[in-house]
Amino acid sequence: MVVLVHADHHGPPSFGHISHYQQSSTYPPITMIKTLVLLLLCCYVIATQNPFTIPPVLTLDDAHHVFLTPEIDSFIQGLLAEYNSPGLSVAIVRRNETYSTGWLTEFGSYGIAKADGSPVTPDSLFAIASNSKLFLSLSIGLLIENQTLFEETERELSWNSRAIDIFPQWGLMDKDMERMVDLQDMLSHRTGLPRHDQSGHPLEGGVPEMILNLRYLRPSAEVRETWQYNNLMYETLSYLPELLVGQVFESYVTENLFKPLNMSASTYSVAVAEDSGNMAHGHMRSMRDEITGVNGTLIPTVPYFSRPGNEKIWAGAGGVITSARDLSLWVAMLLGNGQHPFTNATIVPEKVVKHVAEGITVIDGTTPYPELSISVYGAGQERYTYRGHDLIEHGGSNPGFKTQVTRFPNDNLGIVVLSNDEEFGTEIHQIVIRRIADHVFGLDPIDWKSRMQAQKAKSVAENVAAALSRPEMPDPPTKPISSMQGTLFMHPSYGVLQPCHIGSDELRPSCSVECACIVGDITTQQIVKTPFTMNSTLEDTLNIPTLIIPFNGFFSTHIMLRHYSGNLFNGSILWSNRAIREQEGYHSGDSDNDGDIIIGFDNRFEVEWVHESDMSEEGLAFKGGFWGKGKKAKALTGTGKDSAEVWFSKVVHVQ
Repeated sequence: MVVLVHADHHGPPSFGHISHYQQSSTYPPITMIKTLVLLLLCCYVIATQNPFTIPPVLTLDDAHHVFLTPEIDSFIQGLLAEYNSPGLSVAIVRRNETYSTGWLTEFGSYGIAKADGSPVTPDSLFAIASNSKLFLSLSIGLLIENQTLFEETERELSWNSRAIDIFPQWGLMDKDMERMVDLQDMLSHRTGLPRHDQSGHPLEGGVPEMILNLRYLRPSAEVRETWQYNNLMYETLSYLPELLVGQVFESYVTENLFKPLNMSASTYSVAVAEDSGNMAHGHMRSMRDEITGVNGTLIPTVPYFSRPGNEKIWAGAGGVITSARDLSLWVAMLLGNGQHPFTNATIVPEKVVKHVAEGITVIDGTTPYPELSISVYGAGQERYTYRGHDLIEHGGSNPGFKTQVTRFPNDNLGIVVLSNDEEFGTEIHQIVIRRIADHVFGLDPIDWKSRMQAQKAKSVAENVAAALSRPEMPDPPTKPISSMQGTLFMHPSYGVLQPCHIGSDELRPSCSVECACIVGDITTQQIVKTPFTMNSTLEDTLNIPTLIIPFNGFFSTHIMLRHYSGNLFNGSILWSNRAIREQEGYHSGDSDNDGDIIIGFDNRFEVEWVHESDMSEEGLAFKGGFWGKGKKAKALTGTGKDSAEVWFSKVVHVQ
């Protein structure tokens, strides 16, 4: 019999919350909670003028803690306080034969899950983003091992099966690449395609239409030349269950992975997660711009960024919503090489679990720290060593959430850390996981916090140095910038752009009625007033000729182009939740931007306005990192259409 014994504090909802659970074969004695401290909070305010301050968490001393000792608890609490981070959900599992179940499991819940101050619990649901990729990889492995499928189709499916032989919609810009790419290439991020994440948006034709659109995306390397993260390949592969066995991907994973493991809270449905009442709120720092030194205001992301009905297009790459409790079963199954941790039933064949964890592509041939080895990537799994211990893990990043699922296969240890902090979640979960690992392995703890903060500061400094500062006397463009308004530019995968010109006088549109609403929108007015450099005044900022382009992608709502010099612009791709909050009735009426978020100002790139000539058609050349190439892939150089990572052609109206 398995009993979950826990010491819980049930305080006011605005208090932080820590709980620890252990799986045991017998009922242990009920321990008395000796100390209860109530920290009174006078108010809980979320506003753009006032910092969103995370209330302190409460510690409960429990002698049964093996992993999350009082010292580790105190460390994690201090970390959240230092970063002003909302919440964290932790699960730790390790094989322990002294328990009848064979496993020792502990949960740690810290801080708040929701805007109303509801505490994090082991059952709080987090969007785990790219930690979803392993669910897809294992589903592919299950299809490969499906003997009935082989007998019915009389066609063997393998990791080396070519995409062109499987997907009727398959096509790539480079025809050699189109013929060569196989399932392993797609899973191991070595197809030659960069990320092209901004091409992702809900489509009427769903995933099949997205696959058709791959042929319009420019590659940045040869097949198997280098590692380049690409979500679109995982989305493509999510069509495989429907194509081969007539079952949609989400249903296939639920039937073959969620249900057999009793991961009853796990889902791909945003509606199901929200209706459960356990969905945590992600948190973002609105208006943040590291390049200009603006820290932003911490605000809960309410509602979740992907709305019901739109989540399917991204399910394979990052669609799972789950809890620390469910993931404790998941990581235990992985440590058991595919067996259910309590029944020993085979959930996934052992050779499939081992295959997806096998390093195929080198992510980085160097390492910044002597305690880490070089890292390799398998299929939804990164692998390296930490202080001599073999480690398999993956991270996840969705707007408002950062997650990490780590296992040490030779040490039978799994660690899950889920954060609802967009900005600092990655730093926090890396620090926490390594601190726990140091404790479990009996190693002197390394100050990973200082290391991570130094690494972050260096990265920010490099981004600031790389940003294009506008010349004091910029050259005018070939044509007036205002003439771009009313013109449409199109890319078959990315969609249509309709620039709207922002005049420096009272933010009024220059001409078309279509742009009048866009220019006059509150979100637009907030966007164009953001400083361009650290020392920019509002007058300086508004004097820069600016274009706003509606761009409703999966991770975007607007593109802002600020004139640099000549025909070059500084670009930023932005996301705001104001429109969806208005549609779903979240505005209180007390403020025009109550709880609204705008992010992305420091995500900068370049755009060249290419004019028609004997050598080129007119269009917009997006470049300077817009496509998200890998570290080792070569950057494009030059000017004009040939230099475009993504080329938007001017749409010519035929009378």
